[in-house]
Parts: sequence; structure tokens; C-alpha cells
Amino acid sequence: MGREITGPGMLRELRIKNFAIMDEVTLDLGAGLNVLTGETGAGKTMVLNALSLVRGGRVSQEIIRQGEEEASVEALFDPVPEGLRAKLGESGHENEESLVIKRVVQRSGKNRIYLNGGLGPLGLLSELGGDLIHIYGQHEHHTLLRPESHLALLDSFGELEERVKEMKSQYHTLKSAWERLRHAREEFERRKRESAHLREQAEEISRAQLKVGEEDELKARKEIFMHAEKLYQGSREGVETLYEGEDALASRLGKYLIRLREWARIDRGLSASAELLESALAQIEEAASLLRRQSDRLQFDPEELERLEERLAEIQRLKRKYNASVEEIQGLGEKIQEELKALERGEEEIPALENAFEEAQRFAWEWAEKLSMERARAAKRLDREMVKELQNLGMPGTVFETHFVEIGMKTDEPPFFMGGKRLSEEGVDQAEFYLSPNPGEPVRPLAKIASGGELSRLMLALKSLVLARDDVSTLLFDEVDAGIGGRVAEIVGRRLKKVAASHQVLCVTHLPQIAALADSHFVVQKETSRGRTFTSVKKLGDRDRVDEVARMLGGIKITEQTKRHAEEMIKMQGSGKGIG
Repeated sequence: MGREITGPGMLRELRIKNFAIMDEVTLDLGAGLNVLTGETGAGKTMVLNALSLVRGGRVSQEIIRQGEEEASVEALFDPVPEGLRAKLGESGHENEESLVIKRVVQRSGKNRIYLNGGLGPLGLLSELGGDLIHIYGQHEHHTLLRPESHLALLDSFGELEERVKEMKSQYHTLKSAWERLRHAREEFERRKRESAHLREQAEEISRAQLKVGEEDELKARKEIFMHAEKLYQGSREGVETLYEGEDALASRLGKYLIRLREWARIDRGLSASAELLESALAQIEEAASLLRRQSDRLQFDPEELERLEERLAEIQRLKRKYNASVEEIQGLGEKIQEELKALERGEEEIPALENAFEEAQRFAWEWAEKLSMERARAAKRLDREMVKELQNLGMPGTVFETHFVEIGMKTDEPPFFMGGKRLSEEGVDQAEFYLSPNPGEPVRPLAKIASGGELSRLMLALKSLVLARDDVSTLLFDEVDAGIGGRVAEIVGRRLKKVAASHQVLCVTHLPQIAALADSHFVVQKETSRGRTFTSVKKLGDRDRVDEVARMLGGIKITEQTKRHAEEMIKMQGSGKGIG
């Protein structure tokens, strides 16, 4: 007892308040193997459920104790790894050696998260919690029934995670190169099909030589041509009235102005009037000149009117065809010209994209082949070590084999094949575990033959091999002993003890063989007080621990013999004389 664990932060203290039927519970946890025992239904698994919230798990208002407005879970980790401290600092939280995570759930629906006293987001909690705690429950055992999970376990055992990460990067580079090439080809073919139509449109718009404002100008000219005769007569009438007629205004005014000038020499007061009439006469003559030129220009020309109408009709036809204004049609013409140029460029770009794709494909396949060879070596080691682990876990004669099977098709991924193999972001491999629990029987897919108890032991064996390479310090096991008992239970306990040598382990169990191995033993009890049911958690001393193991051994009636057996079991396991 009391040995310290180096590495990531250990769970030192857990406080649970108003959680389900728990009123207020505090657990002071230590290094090594921490065991939770108690009667069925007492609430052992609720402790792990509370810790699931610390990891960022889903939350429901149903967990709040009846009659209370909120529930909370608070966990202290110490020391905090440098990597996680850096994440805390980057997110604006207190960067200390210890980390306190608190999660509060209210009936109002609010869900607050505190990291070292400061409010934090769920995403950050999930990231931190996942690096601090890993929970293995019944659902973890059943992941073994899904072959798609086997490759990740093999990669974890072989310490190939970084290589797999690089494989995914290479694959996504390849996929991106393929998507660019495919898009360029499709776009080129589309434009190629449309090119004749585009060229026809470009030529039509170019030939039309449209100008902004031209239509209004043409309409104005057409209006003049349509009334040319009337305008001509009006202009000529003005010329006759002002200047050319027998009794024209200019002639009469000119004669009067001569006499007025003579009178002005006698009476200088008439000079101003004479000057104004001189100006008026000049303007009348200028107006007559303008009307004369206008009448000369307004000679009716049917052919010119026809040309105007044809041009206006052409403009209207183009506007209807393209459902756009003249300015928009001009812009469309420029866009079509750019698309035709892009078609030419696209044809030139495709060879470069093909080269980029071929290079990405070569790199990806080379990396996949290297990864495949490393997986094959790791699989051989895993098979050998799993046979040893399973033998130690009470499954002698078991044959365990890792088979590599063909990768299944995925509709959302492009098909990359080479040499009869298909490439995915995981490489060219898909692993599946095969098992023969009985000597002389052929191996078959693990998912088809493993029983519940065998699944528990298989998962524990795998985790025993993989966890030695795991950076997560605190591991929670729920019902890892399902379906086993007797000597096998003691062996499973020894394996948990082995894992606890390098990790803090919190284990819910109903087997005395495992409880006897605990470095710290907690009993979960359901009690009734004042008409209310609540769950308490108590850390057991040596005497109480003997009583609890005796209860687990003997059931309802505990005899002195059962107590002696429990005491002997605890002493034997503590001295390390049990089955190894």
C-alpha cells in the first residue's frame, strides 16, 4: 500500500453530491488497486458513472437526487502532466500542479463546468478528462465483438499510433490530390461539351458590339424619324417667320432698329432699348440659322428608319435571350471568354495534377506497405503474448491469432487499388482476432465464439499488454470479472494488480479474490434514514476489510471460519503468495 505512481496525474479525491441516491460521498483514493465492493444495487457503478461526467460524458437531469435542485461531481488530480497544464494555460485557466474538475448539473437544464475554479467548455473537459481517466466497462468488452475495433488494439499494442497518424495524413493527401484531379477532369469535360455553345455565345455577343445607353439613343432617333415630316414643316415655318418670309420678324425688326438708333442720337435714353433690340435681332438670326440646319437634316429616309428598327430589335432579342440588361450581357461575354481561356488552361493543368496524384499515391502506398509489415510483426508478438496472458488468466490451451482480412468498401471514400489490395486511411490492413478456447478445435472469429466471461478475460489480457504503453494514469474497471469465479477470479485479480503497478486502478467487483488484492478497499452501502434511501461509501480499515471479504465469501451468514478464511486470503494476497 501507499506506493506512488509516476507519470500523469493521479485521482486523489472524489466528491459526489446529490447524485442519484448518493447524498454526499467523498473518496480519498490512493495509488495502486482501489476496489469498490458492496451488495448488488448498492450503487457501486454510480461512482464510475459520476467519474464519467468528469471525463466529459453525457449528462441527464435524472441523475439529480429527488428533492434537490442540483447535483455535482468534483475530482482532484495531482500532479497534472505538463502537457495538460499547457492546455489549461492556453485556455486561460489556472496552470497549477493540481487540477480540480467540478461539474454541476441543475434541474433548470444548466450544466456548468469548472476547471481550477474557472468556468470551462465541455470540449476542453473531454480533452482533459480523456487524458486523465479511462473507463473500461461491459461495453468495452463488447467492442471485441466488432472486428473493426481489432486493428486499433493491434496498433496500440505495437505502438504504431504515430505511424497510423502519418498513414492517415498520407491518405488524405492522396484523397485530396485525387479529388482535385477528378474535379479538373470533370470540369474540363463539362466545359469541353459546352465549348461550342460558349463560343457561339461569345461570337454572338462580340458581333453585336453592344454599348451601354445605345438603346435609349436609338429610340430617340427612331422617334425623330417617325415624326420627320412634321418636324421639317415646323422648322421651315420658323425659318420663314423669323428670317426668310416677306414679312419676316428679322427684316421688320432690322428696319425699326435703324430708326431707333437715329432717335437714340437725339435722346440717349433710347440707347438701352436699341442695344437690347440689337441683341434680340442677333438671337433671332441665330435661331433661324439653327432651324434651317435642322430642316436640312430632317429629310425622311425610310432605309435609315428600317436600320434603326432592326438594331433595336437585335438589342431586344439579346436581352430576352440572356434575360439580362445590356451591361449584364457585356459582363457575360467577358465571363464566357474567361471560361474559354480556362478550358485551354485546364487542359494544360491536368498533366500536372496527374503527376501530383501519382506522387501522392506512390508515397501513400509505400507508407501503407511499411505499416503493414510492422503490423504483421506486431501481430506475431501479440499472438504469442496473448496466449501467455490467457493461460495465466485460466484459459490454458487457448489459441489466439490475428488474421488480416480484406478491407470492406466504403461509399464515402474513393477506391484506391493496387496489386489486388485496397487502400484506406488505416492503410491496406483490416485485422480480426480469431480464437480457439479448446485444444484441438480450429480457430474461429472471436466475435462468433467468445462467451461473456471469456470476453472479460480477453479484454483484460489485451489491456494488460496495451496499458503498459498507455499514458493515462487512472483506469476504471467495471465488472471486469463478469462470468468468472474461483481460481480464475484470483488470476484476474493478479492481472489487475499487475496493471496497478504502473497505473492507478479503480475497480468495481463482486469477487472476494479480487477484493483481497486491494491496496485501498471501499465498501458501497445502501441505507435508509427518515424514510429516505441513500448510498454511502466507506474506506475500510484492516478489520472492516476482513468482514467485507468474509461477507463476499459467505453470503448472508458469516461464520468465524469464513472470517478466518477472509483474513488468510488478505494476508496471502498482501504477501504476494497467491497465484501469479
